Amino acid sequence: MPHHLIATLLTFGLTLRDRARTALARAGDEGASTIEIVFWSVGLLVLAGLVFAAIQAYVNGKIPGIS
Repeated sequence: MPHHLIATLLTFGLTLRDRARTALARAGDEGASTIEIVFWSVGLLVLAGLVFAAIQAYVNGKIPGIS
């Protein structure tokens, strides 16, 4: 994975965390807020990306053995 992509995702995650802290400090305990839904969505997208990358790496590793 390119380094600039990792740096961008890290910066996005830190910014999102700071926004979440600010939003949660202002809001009470009112159930799932929009920021919580965003966190879950981003987490699931990252998980899906990791699974995709693992499968792609496995398949690409097996391609040279196909004759």
